[in-house]
Amino acid sequence: MRSCSTCRSLEEEHRFLEPKEAAWLKKRLDTNNVDGFMVCLAPLDGGAKQCRNLRKYFVEKPFREPLRLPEPE
Repeated sequence: MRSCSTCRSLEEEHRFLEPKEAAWLKKRLDTNNVDGFMVCLAPLDGGAKQCRNLRKYFVEKPFREPLRLPEPE
């Protein structure tokens, strides 16, 4: 298992973006295609939050600075 490069979790789990999340990322990146982007679900703060950093497939650092998906409303 690979660890998340931004949160340094050894138990990283990622999932593909939901439509609302993909719409946010398209707007943020000013692009029409965000296929392949995944969000890290590793627990932070004793499990109270999730990492939510983005990566593209197995590219651990697709951005110069980590890009974090906002918490769901």
